[in-house]
Amino acid sequence: MSASNGGRRAIDRASQSAAGDSTYGNVHTIAASGYYGCGNAGDEAVLAGIIEAFRRTAGDAVRLVALSQDPMATRALHGVGAEPRMDMQAVKSTLLRSDLLISGGGSLLQDTTSLRSLLYYLWVARMALNLRRPVMFYAQGLGPLRRRMARWLVRSIANRVEYITVRDEPSARLLRSIGVSKPPIEVTADPAFALQPAPEEAIAACWRSDIEHPERKHRVGVSLRPWGDNASAHAEHCATMVRAIEERTGCEIVLIPMQVPGDLTFSNDVARTAGRPYSIANNLCTPAALLGLVGQMDVVVAMRLHALIFAARMGVPPFALAYDPKVESLMRSLELAESVAPWTGFSASDVAEQVGTMLSERASRSADLLRRARSLERLALRNAEIAYSIVAGRRVV
Repeated sequence: MSASNGGRRAIDRASQSAAGDSTYGNVHTIAASGYYGCGNAGDEAVLAGIIEAFRRTAGDAVRLVALSQDPMATRALHGVGAEPRMDMQAVKSTLLRSDLLISGGGSLLQDTTSLRSLLYYLWVARMALNLRRPVMFYAQGLGPLRRRMARWLVRSIANRVEYITVRDEPSARLLRSIGVSKPPIEVTADPAFALQPAPEEAIAACWRSDIEHPERKHRVGVSLRPWGDNASAHAEHCATMVRAIEERTGCEIVLIPMQVPGDLTFSNDVARTAGRPYSIANNLCTPAALLGLVGQMDVVVAMRLHALIFAARMGVPPFALAYDPKVESLMRSLELAESVAPWTGFSASDVAEQVGTMLSERASRSADLLRRARSLERLALRNAEIAYSIVAGRRVV
């Protein structure tokens, strides 16, 4: 962990008196801004991890309300309050009822996807600040920030928030490099590390019912995403890799889409190109069930960050196909920098060979991963502890 200005700043703020109607007895309302309700299993895992962290940290003393693209789906999936994220009046009303806005986790503050996305998340934070509601950047993965305007906007808002936690050291360095110096900056972990696997019956429901998956000795989970300008060439390259893994190891291949519909369509394209009836996980399973499904794999090969996080959380050795610096950063934090290849131009046979080695060393690798995952779980809970301290008017220590 690290904090700006040589240490953590003490926070001793009581809830704003203007927010009196947002606290029911000893229950504090916290609004959560993120990429929720958009069909991305990774971001839903982030929200599920946030909910779990507050449950374990504050019990019933916190009521979460998520700003969601699909509030009805968010309420059904997570059992929390949800309001439409793009409705300005609904957002304002939610913030007025809240004691704190947490922005995150995930890769919200970056301008690679689009400047519009960055502007949206900063707009929500600025609205909260203008309404005199405290804001916490919660387990964010910052950057890239390629535009000068993007860096200026992030700096101007970030220097007004109460506390910042980030999921990796490069994000903390980026904040400091663009001039964020007023709030404490602490390196914690992705909220999904706080998530617990679902019961076995819920995990079983993740298997797509129209696929008869044979019982083999080992399973390799593969989580891919469409990327780059030539989707068909990417699918062909991935299909070659998956076939090579199957031939080298004799394992059952399980394709695990993390975003709908993009990853699911791409996984079907890879299976069709490979000419094999691979099992494909049901995209309707909950984050906790998907975590449990990943835990049934012996090795996971993934482009998706949260598929890699799920694997580490469950002690399953991961191999990363890196398409974004956040993937490489995660693997370094897990001390697995050697288990990474670029998402394009990789050697299918080399990946298959490494997967074979990982299978043969699975027991020792799994023990190491579980040890690191326990530490990251504690850091994921730390995010909620800080947020709860802010709304309860306590000193953050």
